[in-house]
Amino acid sequence: MSQIHGGTDGVEVNLVNLDDNGEFFTGISGFYGPVEGFDGMEAIASISFHTNLRIHGPYGKQRGAGYVSYSSTTSSGKVVGFYGRNNGFLSAIGVHMEYF
Repeated sequence: MSQIHGGTDGVEVNLVNLDDNGEFFTGISGFYGPVEGFDGMEAIASISFHTNLRIHGPYGKQRGAGYVSYSSTTSSGKVVGFYGRNNGFLSAIGVHMEYF
C-alpha cells in the first residue's frame, strides 16, 4: 500500500489481487484532467491495471469532456515498479518495465 494522494470526495481503497498462477502487470491506462475547485490543477482521475490475463478497473472516475486518456507503452514485458509525481494529488504515474 502506498500513501494516499489527494482526493476530494472521501477515500476508497481498492486492492488489486493478482492470480497466483502467473498473473503479472503489463501496463496501466486511465484519464487525467482538472481537479474541480483547485484552480486548473490536473491530476489522475482514473486508472486501470492491465495484466497478462485481464484488466483490473477502472478505479476512480472516468471523465468526459476536458479529460485526456493515457496509457503506458504496450510491449513484451512485465511491470516491476511504479513511479509518479505528487502535487497534493497524484499528477503523474509511470511504470518500470522488465522486457522479455
